Amino acid sequence: MVKLVATILTGALLAPVISGAPAAASPQNPPYGFVAVQGSKLTIYGQPIRIKGTNYYPRDGMWASMWTNWNWNAILADTDRMRSLGMNAVRILVPYSHGGWNGANPPETRLQQLESLVNHLGANGIRSCVTLFDWETTYPAAGTQRETEHKSYINAIVGRLKNNPYVFMWDVKNEPDHPSSINGFDDWDMAPTQRDRIVSWLSRMAAHIRTIDPHHPVSVGMRWYNNNKDVIGFVDIVCFHSYWSHITNNTEIPVIKSFMGANPKPILAQEFGWPTNPTPCNRDGVLIWDYNETQQLAMYQQWLQAFANHDIAGCLQWMTYDAKSYTTNPNESFENYFGLWRYDYSLKPAGAHYRDNFQTRFFPGAPPAPLQNFTAQAMDTAVRLTWQNPTGSFDRAVVRMRTDGYPQSLTDGVLVCERPGPPGSWDTFVHTGLMNGAVYYYTAFAVDSSGQPSAPVNALGRPTQPQGGDRCGTVKLLPENAPVMLLRKIVTAVYPADGATYVSEPDRSAGVRVEAVAAGVSVGDTVNVTGKARTRVLSGVNAERTVAEASITRVDVPPVMLPGLRMRGIQVGGGPVAPYLAGARDGFGVNNVGQLVTIVGRVTAVLGTVIFVDDGSGVVDLAGRRGVMVRCPGSSLPVALGDLCAVTGIVEGSVPTGWTDTRRLVRMRDWSDILRLD
Repeated sequence: MVKLVATILTGALLAPVISGAPAAASPQNPPYGFVAVQGSKLTIYGQPIRIKGTNYYPRDGMWASMWTNWNWNAILADTDRMRSLGMNAVRILVPYSHGGWNGANPPETRLQQLESLVNHLGANGIRSCVTLFDWETTYPAAGTQRETEHKSYINAIVGRLKNNPYVFMWDVKNEPDHPSSINGFDDWDMAPTQRDRIVSWLSRMAAHIRTIDPHHPVSVGMRWYNNNKDVIGFVDIVCFHSYWSHITNNTEIPVIKSFMGANPKPILAQEFGWPTNPTPCNRDGVLIWDYNETQQLAMYQQWLQAFANHDIAGCLQWMTYDAKSYTTNPNESFENYFGLWRYDYSLKPAGAHYRDNFQTRFFPGAPPAPLQNFTAQAMDTAVRLTWQNPTGSFDRAVVRMRTDGYPQSLTDGVLVCERPGPPGSWDTFVHTGLMNGAVYYYTAFAVDSSGQPSAPVNALGRPTQPQGGDRCGTVKLLPENAPVMLLRKIVTAVYPADGATYVSEPDRSAGVRVEAVAAGVSVGDTVNVTGKARTRVLSGVNAERTVAEASITRVDVPPVMLPGLRMRGIQVGGGPVAPYLAGARDGFGVNNVGQLVTIVGRVTAVLGTVIFVDDGSGVVDLAGRRGVMVRCPGSSLPVALGDLCAVTGIVEGSVPTGWTDTRRLVRMRDWSDILRLD
């Protein structure tokens, strides 16, 4: 990589020529957590972020040797150093054929090195600009074999990382306008034939990248700012390199902005830097005396002030480390001494200035996975929201709402709820006080402990008065004292001594306790129930939802004797229904307290009127007893210890003293509910 650094710029600048090429479309709907382009800004999660970074090579792995002398321990230490300066980005220059990249067919070892580097940096808040085709300067015509080989190279690298959020930008080529490619000029308008050939190739390669990856921004690492007029139509981010003092005379950045007209794009100073050795330096027979740390600091002060004044999207300095120790030999190449750190890893004054100025923030690491199975169920003047929390890095779920479209971020719309919970668990929230018939747009995020959100998930809710009244399962979700109307439910149990009746949906999807008994009403009857939703609290724990202050009316139809819902012991009780029911200990799935169920297993314990029935599904209480507790109608048991039996009964709320969740308990109705099987 040759940097033609001049100490003084002489000669008039050519007037800019604005390209008539159409503006490139911004990356299409980038996935949540990807860097996005919004006007002249780069954003993450909808919030602007400024790039501050470096062109990265390990100290002892410069240029192509970075890949052939791969040193992971050095990369780990380098990451900490870069973070210590507040850097949130790096540029990684990937060779085409040098360093064992093999041109059209990059080997798996090289692809894995690149992916590992990008992932490690990204997990530490540093995202990568990946520059392709380093040292490749053939720029083949369309339809040639060489162009096919170039596309094959792109397929391998872009295809590998297209879904990786830790890449913030693809850079088609480093310095395609280098003087060595355009007859020794800086401005390639002086070499129009070479310019047109290179621009054609760049536009085709950028288009090919987008066919593979439509989400990441694409750019070109232009050396000379004025040459951007010919590529600005097909890049998402406008890059320029700055090694000259005219950054201070309002030339480079204003000229680039003038090319954009009414379509601003982010501007990135992709390379800038100054060497600090040798002093003096013999350059082409001329001794240069200002390649030193004092001048480097002065140049950094000018650059960073100009970047801030012009409010560009960011900068990547050239380069991280010196490649050699300082020398007194004036013929040593100055290219070895652009680092912010000296070869002994001590920080230069310019490095300290870079650390303390042009402030930004680190990129977030890996976002949590999104919430699963997010649904919105219509209720009377309310919407029931249900979801499953993701496994992994999860702290809380956040749900927001709008009435004119789905919220787009954690701050958009109205906060509905913010609910901590265990990873992988199910949760439910009832959004009340809504208007029947109105449409409510809900967006839910999983958020980790650092406050980073997942990709959003959406659900639409439209509250309505349910036809035919409420359902038994809905009662578990209603606020305290909410009115309840259950129509044409089936009686599954009557416990006169408790003043309680249990009713079920005809399809056995849910059941609920009713705090009332009615004369002449028995198991199998169809009934209507009115009352208020309440919570039955046992030992300080929300054990069961009930219909209180209830009235039961029998419907004059033939009886329906519902069978018990067959389930394994571990399923009895089910999971919690926040915030109203605790759920069974280690429970999961749909809460089934109040339902008529049937379990099968062997009797493992007999305690008066209580037995334990175990089917081997792993139910064990705190005393070490295996199986589901069964509450019998009396002590004259038709089964004995070790017998295999089938038991039918109601899953009833039960909480031993000191528990914070419910015990798995099936309550029989009479002796016909137990059948010995051996």
